[in-house]
Amino acid sequence: MAYRHRWRQRREDDGAALVEFAILAPFLILLALGMVEAGWAFNAKLDVTHAAREAGRLAAVNTDTAANMVAEACSRMDLSNNTTIELTRTGAQIGDELAVDVIHNYTSITGGFIPFFNGITVNSTVEMRLEQDATWSGIAGPISC
Repeated sequence: MAYRHRWRQRREDDGAALVEFAILAPFLILLALGMVEAGWAFNAKLDVTHAAREAGRLAAVNTDTAANMVAEACSRMDLSNNTTIELTRTGAQIGDELAVDVIHNYTSITGGFIPFFNGITVNSTVEMRLEQDATWSGIAGPISC
């Protein structure tokens, strides 16, 4: 008879787990989407940093024209849309400084479901010295990828 009492009590608690899950599920989904979005934003930051380093290296060794160096840096990025790259230099002699600014307007992978990541601008600036005399001219404005 005690066994029936336990069985009946257990049967009355069957819906409690479902109700508790229904209460916690939105928070768990939001947490999972937030982790995915944060990972995607971090990947965008790494990609922008890589592009700035690559464009700086190409400019430092004077590989081509400025537009072609920017195009090459854009082709090496995974996230080339909504990205601008600007090359500037102080002079054309060996040892003069150059700067590369890469700016990426981050777009949310979850479609704006998590408002914290809307409108983030990811940027990276690299400063280097020319290793060869530069034949490319400094770019007055940024070039979009």
